[in-house]
Amino acid sequence: MFVHDALSGRTVAFSSSRSKRPHRPSTCPFCKGCEALTPPATLVLPGADWRVRVFSNAFPVVSGKQGRHEVIVETPRHSELFEDFSERQLALLFEAFQTRFVALSRPASARYVLLFKNFGDKSGASIPHEHSQIVSFPFVPDTVKTEWKNEKALDADGALPALLENPFFKAVCPTASHFPYQVRVLAKNKTARFDDFSLEEGVALLSLLQAVIRKVKAVQGAPDYTLAFHAAPKGRSARFFVDVFPRKAVWGGFELGSGVWVNFKEPEAALKELKKA
Repeated sequence: MFVHDALSGRTVAFSSSRSKRPHRPSTCPFCKGCEALTPPATLVLPGADWRVRVFSNAFPVVSGKQGRHEVIVETPRHSELFEDFSERQLALLFEAFQTRFVALSRPASARYVLLFKNFGDKSGASIPHEHSQIVSFPFVPDTVKTEWKNEKALDADGALPALLENPFFKAVCPTASHFPYQVRVLAKNKTARFDDFSLEEGVALLSLLQAVIRKVKAVQGAPDYTLAFHAAPKGRSARFFVDVFPRKAVWGGFELGSGVWVNFKEPEAALKELKKA
């Protein structure tokens, strides 16, 4: 259930099922051979002997008329890390991202679709096996609306010195980074949504993210991170980008009380360290 907080202007999602999520269960439900421990698959790639598997989240934030919440298991191997995936595995993963993004966007009630990935305890991940999540909303979140209004700021980010880049995407340390070593990966063209990308572009995006995550893990001395994929809502044209949020820092009273983030690492210094990593 969504409730708008008129005081702060934020939206709160109430979901009692989220408190029931298992934390580091003794038997990992995402491993091959444990399919009976999860809801039925909505997508398996490349086939029955799967390497990527998608199913409804057993502990969803949204469900029914309010939207869908799915889990994308990125590999059948429990200890295989995203940054070590082969190009073939990246291609299958991007196909899953794109296919489910299109499917969750299709209903008339779906106003926005968010793809995100948490890794590590400090990111909120309850199971260490590599996975992402995709959620459809019956409204456009306020953060996304604000990004529309301030889209020119992405052009300014795009002019910053590159940490890494390829023909399709550029990784930078944004001027107003919220977290130490935060990285933003921007599409070089004004590409709006996952369904706009070719397979070549999709693999290039994930490959660049692999390189960024290796660097982030090396400099922050902790593995925890979050990826947030910012795709345009229906009917909008906007630059696609991905935020890479390292999760070593913890918000305290200053941040929660003021809404102002404290970042102990200026982006220029972060860029130098990340380049060396």
